[in-house]
Amino acid sequence: MSEANNTRVDEQEAQPNSQKDKIEPGIYRWYVLGMLVLVYAFSYMDRQIVSILLEDLRLEFAMTDTQLGLLSGLAFALFYATLGVPIARLADRSNRVRIVAIAVAVWSGMTAICGLAGSFWQLFLARVGVGVGEAGGGPPSLAIISDYFGPKERALATSIYAMGPVIGGFVGLAAGGWVAQEYGWRWAFFVMGLPGIALALLLYTTVREPVRGALDSVTSSKEENFLNTILLLLRNRLWLWLILGQTFAIFVGYGFSSWKPSLYLRQFDLSQAEVGSLLGIMSLLAGAPSMLAGGFLGDRLIAKSLKLAIRCIAFAALLVIPFYGLALMQSSWLATTLLLGVGLVFYSLGYGTALAIALSAVAANQRALAASFGFLSSNLLGLGLGPLLIGVISDAAVSSFGDDSLGFSLGVCLLSMVISFACYWAAANEVSRRELNA
Repeated sequence: MSEANNTRVDEQEAQPNSQKDKIEPGIYRWYVLGMLVLVYAFSYMDRQIVSILLEDLRLEFAMTDTQLGLLSGLAFALFYATLGVPIARLADRSNRVRIVAIAVAVWSGMTAICGLAGSFWQLFLARVGVGVGEAGGGPPSLAIISDYFGPKERALATSIYAMGPVIGGFVGLAAGGWVAQEYGWRWAFFVMGLPGIALALLLYTTVREPVRGALDSVTSSKEENFLNTILLLLRNRLWLWLILGQTFAIFVGYGFSSWKPSLYLRQFDLSQAEVGSLLGIMSLLAGAPSMLAGGFLGDRLIAKSLKLAIRCIAFAALLVIPFYGLALMQSSWLATTLLLGVGLVFYSLGYGTALAIALSAVAANQRALAASFGFLSSNLLGLGLGPLLIGVISDAAVSSFGDDSLGFSLGVCLLSMVISFACYWAAANEVSRRELNA
């Protein structure tokens, strides 16, 4: 982008409530949303491709489940989560589209480099590089969406955005599993990573930076310093409880998504390509419709009663437990898949709505930073510790449960959904408190 264009963007952002700067309601904003969904899909595809390759990597480098958990979780999440905060702070003050485009190019290139690794530690460092790149993707994208879609449409828009992992999971598992089986695990990394560089160029050249806060009736006119902004967020109990609820839910979501392929390959007589296709299709059929339905219902529930909307999110989180738990007890891959699919429906229903409520609970010039703290919390605990802790418990349980140790470990992690339910319930209570004090 030229210097003149940069100046124009900065001038627009200096007048967030000017009528001429209002975002047009036409088809272009849906194109922007579609592009950001594609970015999120590529992000999740590159993030999760390692899950279908865990058994290959275990045999190639003689790894334990603990090492596999490090590789699929903490190696990526540590820098992904922590770097997200300063990058989001930058995004709240500068061109967010440019930041996302650079991030896509970095994580895609590092994914391809994973295919060149010759040892566990080389692969670990390449995965760290993927996390560094992806740190600049999520929070700025959510802030962009919030400035293209107003509060009455935000739950649906964020739910559509949240379909990115569903699409990315399908492609990563199905295509990644097939490529790995036919051509080897190294080619799976190449095929998943390199197309993202072209996507970064397309995003950079076709997506316009929106005006901050133009669609919100209340925006923060005062520029707070970093510490004060953090304190404001921590004092915002509605935002805090919603973020905690998502964090403990994502612990289960990432834990299961990382280890499901290994669970199937160890327990059922299925090939790598069959497992990838099966789990990818299940994720697509169960996740995509429930994300859309959740966003559509969420907008209507929020308009009727914010407290009721959050209560519904809480109950949906709680209903994940029996279906995922029963899935782990089955001896048939078909029964396991059906039960996991139903559990995924409940897991997906409230995700976009909870995210939309959390974004709407903070000022427009704090959204990228607020989203980054949500990513920090959910990814350090969910993506960083989830797969790792499941691997550690699985290794420790081998002497007692043998080949079923991984299933036992996944069952233990379901307790996190109870905590998620309690956090969402506390968020609903916070709405009640605010209504009483209004």
